[in-house]
Amino acid sequence: MKRLWKLIPKSSFLLLSILIFIFGGPILDRIILFPHIKLVLYSLIFLGTFSILEKKTFILKSLLYIGLSFNIFIFFFDIQIFSAISFGFSAIVFTIITFVLIFQIAASKRFDSGIIIEAIIGYLLIGLVSTLLNSFLLEINHEAIKFAGKAGLSDIIYYSYITLTTIGYGDISPQSDVAKSISIFTGLAGQLYLTIIIAFIIGKVSNYK
Repeated sequence: MKRLWKLIPKSSFLLLSILIFIFGGPILDRIILFPHIKLVLYSLIFLGTFSILEKKTFILKSLLYIGLSFNIFIFFFDIQIFSAISFGFSAIVFTIITFVLIFQIAASKRFDSGIIIEAIIGYLLIGLVSTLLNSFLLEINHEAIKFAGKAGLSDIIYYSYITLTTIGYGDISPQSDVAKSISIFTGLAGQLYLTIIIAFIIGKVSNYK
């Protein structure tokens, strides 16, 4: 059992946490206990981030701990300004983590399932950053993005990841200039990430052979 556990890449925990957030969040959004579930999901993602960082610097640790503390604080004190600060700060933290992850993949001399999982995580983190930025914006300006009804977390996740994949159904649309800028950033970041990471992986496959 221990041998089997060792074969599982450490980054699998973070990947699973993000996937549960993306696919489970929209399903659970309407239930009464969702605020508690959301706290757990966010916390799992913050804690899971530690598993993918090879160099856990004091600054990165501090940022993650502060982000996690904000998340717990707004659960008990649902104040709009603190929610906005938490979303904005978390977006900055995960943007930094995504860049660190890109450099980590580029510098790695190994090529295994862990690298593939980390590459997938990086792409999903861009969608998470977009979700946090859109949540931050909606806390400040409720009219920034046009939804069919009252916006919930499920709608923000859906809109952010649909924008990331450049599908853009058009059922939810940015209204303010900042919302449009976030939409452009999300689409471009996703495409650039895929281009860069695919180049890195192809290079690693060639060197491995």
